[in-house]
Amino acid sequence: MTRQHSPGASAVREGACVAVQSGGDVNAQELLFGTASFPAGSEYRQFQHRFGLVLILVSILVTAAFILAELHGLAVLHQAYLRSGIVYCALNILAYWKLRKNPDHLEVIAAICITASLLLEAVAFMTNTEDEMRVIWFALSIPAAYLLIGTGFGVALTAASMLFIIVGNSSLAAPYSPSAIVTIIVAILYISAAFFAFSAKSVSFHHALVQANNKLAELASTDPLTTLFNARAFSSMCEHILQKSLRDGAPCAMVFVDLDHFKAINDTYGHEAGDTVLHAVAQCLKAASRGSDVIGRIGGEEFSLMLADTDRAGALRLAEKIREEIEALMPCVCGINLRVTASIGVAGLRPEHKSVNDIQNKADQAMYLAKRNGRNMVVCIEDHLHPGQS
Repeated sequence: MTRQHSPGASAVREGACVAVQSGGDVNAQELLFGTASFPAGSEYRQFQHRFGLVLILVSILVTAAFILAELHGLAVLHQAYLRSGIVYCALNILAYWKLRKNPDHLEVIAAICITASLLLEAVAFMTNTEDEMRVIWFALSIPAAYLLIGTGFGVALTAASMLFIIVGNSSLAAPYSPSAIVTIIVAILYISAAFFAFSAKSVSFHHALVQANNKLAELASTDPLTTLFNARAFSSMCEHILQKSLRDGAPCAMVFVDLDHFKAINDTYGHEAGDTVLHAVAQCLKAASRGSDVIGRIGGEEFSLMLADTDRAGALRLAEKIREEIEALMPCVCGINLRVTASIGVAGLRPEHKSVNDIQNKADQAMYLAKRNGRNMVVCIEDHLHPGQS
């Protein structure tokens, strides 16, 4: 009797296979490139790090292949090259280990490895005379110099390579012909010029792209009128603060600010006057808060502050300061200095709060309680709880 497999079971198995494959890809990448993390906007740096690691591994494998070929009689290499190749492989293994752990040392490690490659190429050029094609090795390190270190090092490596070829060729028992030397020099110059242009443009393009992305991210997360965080960005920032507070056992608090009778200002003086008031209040909130506090415009006339490392008492003091300063603003609208007040709710982090919405709702309830009690005041809902309430 044939067993029937349900579509759900098949989907579970397929999902498990995808998860295993994805996990395998991640593990392979960690094994090859390490666990170094790169912040947003550092994609080019990450490319350089991974490119450098791959080049080091390829250099080790190619050099080791030449050494093994000589040991098994498949190639004829000078003993000086063999000894230099062993030292070169050992140096690159150490470089790979260091770079895999710390990308910050990329330029120094790359400069050491590329210089070592130039020296090994020089040994091969002078000793492995039975290999007529050995001169092309000088051209292969130039792209890495431009991509990993920069144009200055690339130009210096190009000049050093050409100088050694010209001077060293005259010392060979069987020197290359002048036409061969001209050909390899032109090839090196062409490769160098191409990567000079490419590396310079790619870096400038990447920087421009990062700046554009940062600008777009700023526009997407900022309220254009007040330059405060918009509701979505504010919630995301608050989640980071809340989760850190929960992990560390540190306090945090939410302050919810709602302007009193704001609709009347819009109806009486127009929306431009309302915008003037909102902008003035936003500047007041910025001036009253610390750099570690997160401020957002949540709605039309609603603002919220997430206070890291601040207990309920500290939040109440700040809220009262904000209330007083908003009342003292008196922004000039249509030639009239308007009196603006705010009802403010405060909520401190409690054990039952597991998300931003939990603490935000408590601050919101406190703000509405301030409205019901007469407006232009600060209320912490915990101060109004009866025994047994949460």
